[in-house]
Amino acid sequence: NPVHLRFARIHGISPIKSGTALQSQVEGLVKRDKLVRIDDTEYYVIDRLTHSHPYLVPEAADLLEMIGKRFQKKLKEQHKEEYLFRVTSLLRTQESQKKLRHSNQNATGISAHLYGTTFDITYRSLVKKSFFGREKVVRDGPAISLLSETIGELRNERRLLVVTERKEACFHITMRN
Repeated sequence: NPVHLRFARIHGISPIKSGTALQSQVEGLVKRDKLVRIDDTEYYVIDRLTHSHPYLVPEAADLLEMIGKRFQKKLKEQHKEEYLFRVTSLLRTQESQKKLRHSNQNATGISAHLYGTTFDITYRSLVKKSFFGREKVVRDGPAISLLSETIGELRNERRLLVVTERKEACFHITMRN
């Protein structure tokens, strides 16, 4: 956590106190290119967010996109189906971080999620989109290994920091540069 926090503080926004404060500030932060809204793409889906908000700093959003592109390339090279990964947490407010500490023992008082530089990707399952756009949750061990491999390569390239959280079954990722 201290290393994630160091990079988050360097590259991120100042922590936002509450959801109400975020609502009042988000438009200005987006206009000044301090935050970008994160929505589903052709590479990933955003899970139902209970303790975070769908925003990241632009560089972290680019990193998320890079993970998606590389993951899709690996799936194609291995002749696997097209799967999307699920993003389970993004920007948190101080208020939501405090609430999360009551239900998640991995949650600390000060998280890199507070700075908009950090996101979580579950490794429990992937998503398969049907022809009609419906989403189906799937468990494909070899495909999940390719996702892990993708994240590991980016870590080795010093583009990200990652902690594999066992209890929450996610990759906790913070951008490095």
